[in-house]
Amino acid sequence: MKQLLMKIRKGIWVVPALYSSASLALAIITVSLDTYWIHKVEPFLPVMMLTSIDLAQTVLSAIASSLLTMTTFTFSTVMVVLTTYSSQFSPRTLQNFVRDKTTMRGLGIFLGGFIYSIISLLFMRQSLEEHLVSSAFVGVLYAIVCLAFFAYFIHHIATSIQISRLIERLEEEALKVIDYYHGIQKDQEVHPYKTIPVQYEKVKEYPSHQSGFIQYIDFSGLVNTASEHNVLINFVKGIGDFVKEEETLFYIHSHHDYKEDLSPFIFIGRERMGEYDLAYSLQKIVEVALRAISPGINDPNTARDSIKYLGLILSETHLIRDGVITMHDEDRHPRLKVTLFSFNHILYNTYYQIVHYGKGDISVILAIMDSLIMIDREVNTKRKHIVYDFHKYVIHGMEMDQMQEWDLYYLNEKIETLKPDQPIAPKE
Repeated sequence: MKQLLMKIRKGIWVVPALYSSASLALAIITVSLDTYWIHKVEPFLPVMMLTSIDLAQTVLSAIASSLLTMTTFTFSTVMVVLTTYSSQFSPRTLQNFVRDKTTMRGLGIFLGGFIYSIISLLFMRQSLEEHLVSSAFVGVLYAIVCLAFFAYFIHHIATSIQISRLIERLEEEALKVIDYYHGIQKDQEVHPYKTIPVQYEKVKEYPSHQSGFIQYIDFSGLVNTASEHNVLINFVKGIGDFVKEEETLFYIHSHHDYKEDLSPFIFIGRERMGEYDLAYSLQKIVEVALRAISPGINDPNTARDSIKYLGLILSETHLIRDGVITMHDEDRHPRLKVTLFSFNHILYNTYYQIVHYGKGDISVILAIMDSLIMIDREVNTKRKHIVYDFHKYVIHGMEMDQMQEWDLYYLNEKIETLKPDQPIAPKE
């Protein structure tokens, strides 16, 4: 069931199909009313709601042709926006627009209006000549709704194509992933190293059933299954990792030969999903920044804004602990071990491409330092030292003696801000 729901959420046809089905049902109800019950309800309906069949056919024909034109224009607008997203922002951001509810609702409403008009015309019989019908009135109301939504759709397109709005949506996506990770860790143990209990006698590798990216892992389902069969599942791969078919996903520790199929609990696809993959959500913002500092676009201010939002997102990761999560069943027996987050890993993978391509622009370097300061203000002492060490990687290779005095002054000022106040405790 979860796999089906995941596929439905990824499909762009779901919302238009629902609106089209609702419009088909409305057409059937209206035609049935005009065919079988109009003479009974006619005395209770206002005169303006009823028209002759000739006028109804004329009105519905005009509505059908107009909505078909409107739908074609909407598809063309969507394709233009997709081209803009792909060429100027990032190909990875296409799914954020395609899955946008307003876009899909617009297509669904326009397609539904066309279906309603065509179906009503198809079943409008000449035998109704002696009766008045209500199909045209309902069609006019539907057309007015379509026009209102069309105006809102144009406003939405003009807003969503703005880079600030795109970064805002990407930020919301990343923060939801952080809340998801925090919710998983909230009531579970987190250890810095993988320690496997020795009470299990047998260890079995569980291979991947296909090649692709790990999009989602049903942890609760795996914990329940492991509890039923008294086994421990130790993951060596995590959400967002690319796996090859037959490559080991996890190890099963048990007292017996475990042969259950666990593939329904692991979703592997051809592309990554930002809903559960923090690194991928951050990668989208990184690619926006990289496009902005490229010579072809040359928009460093957009890059600076994107980098600062990266710092804002990573500063919220203070809620997430590093290490291996041990998930327990209701009897507090360990059933699943997985690594969801590593601060060092996420910090490096977020900035290393920006550092490489933006090292020649002092404004980009200063923006990176600002984002590191933003992270430093929220994290604990250990991570403060990691952030301070990382700034050395950022400025490595820069010729300080060749820098302008003002650039050097502001860079040193930010480095002084990053210096930790307390020395890190020695390892025991």
